[in-house]
Amino acid sequence: MGSLNSYFAIAENDYLYAKNGLEFCKGQGNYNPVVAGCAQAGEKYLKAVLEHYFTEDEDAEKLMSSHNLRSILNKLKEVCEIAVESKDCKWLGDFYFDTRYPGDNFTITKEEDATEAIRILELIRAEATRLLMEVKEQKQTGAAVLQTLKCF
Repeated sequence: MGSLNSYFAIAENDYLYAKNGLEFCKGQGNYNPVVAGCAQAGEKYLKAVLEHYFTEDEDAEKLMSSHNLRSILNKLKEVCEIAVESKDCKWLGDFYFDTRYPGDNFTITKEEDATEAIRILELIRAEATRLLMEVKEQKQTGAAVLQTLKCF
């Protein structure tokens, strides 16, 4: 297993944990860990992209310590096309606290919620992977151009 010391790697771990936890949660009748895990993984996937597209942006810097998936997504949409709906990030992000902590906003989720959370997460994952591959290709192309210019 590679290093877990990146937003993307931690998101992958959280994704696998949430997806594989669905069967366990069915036996327990409690889907809160799945939807909370999906919210966490989605946040980390989006932050993995954010840190590559915004290196010196004060708003993006603040979002790196936020749990607001919709705000992170909206910032990304300023510079790239991403096929994830803002409303889906809002819906998924609401579970981050509401399924994990007791209180007035505590929510008990159902299997349909967990299935939808995984669907949204898989879309975020696919888009994050695509965007990060584009960044990697751009860096490789840029490095190749610089290498060529060294010949002159």
